[in-house]
Amino acid sequence: MLSRENLKFRRTPKPWKTVETRLLASLDDLKLHRDRIVSKTGFQMVHPRLFVDDFSIIIPVLGRDKLVMVWNYRHAIQGWELELPAGHIENGESPEACARRELEEETGYSAGSWKKIGWFHPSPGLSPQRAHAYLARNLKKGVLHREPYEFGMQVKTLGLRDVYKRLWRGDIVHSPTASALGIAQPGILKVKRVTVSRRS
Repeated sequence: MLSRENLKFRRTPKPWKTVETRLLASLDDLKLHRDRIVSKTGFQMVHPRLFVDDFSIIIPVLGRDKLVMVWNYRHAIQGWELELPAGHIENGESPEACARRELEEETGYSAGSWKKIGWFHPSPGLSPQRAHAYLARNLKKGVLHREPYEFGMQVKTLGLRDVYKRLWRGDIVHSPTASALGIAQPGILKVKRVTVSRRS
């Protein structure tokens, strides 16, 4: 019999206690801490903890059966990825305001309909950072307003089924995009899941 236990995210009880924390490095809004933690059994270990701004990620639905995405170069991985539009939340900005701004900046589209569909921790083993996922509909084409560091980014419009086939066979490797598509799937994909061959 399946358990009916509430397994949603919560902060208590805490099996570990932080006995010491030290700031190792700081770069703008990014801060790296070194924590010494101890379990209830007395076992101690050192754990890194990274503070970085939360971000919003947008699933922009164009018409009835297309998604607006971006083809983006990431210096850290020295390569290109297919991603959903996203960006960090600025000081004093709400997650939805960030989503609206980032959609227009990265794709040139604005949306007439917005719905928050959830949030998730993209890297819980290292950071408490949250990603806020928004579904955007009734898109209207406008003008790009990209930042200088977004040089090379390309807008890609793909069919919904095509995007999910790419996701299921492992072609979409940007983890926030994969997570957001997973959350959005019940509301935007009105077809049964198809069988696809996964690449090695």
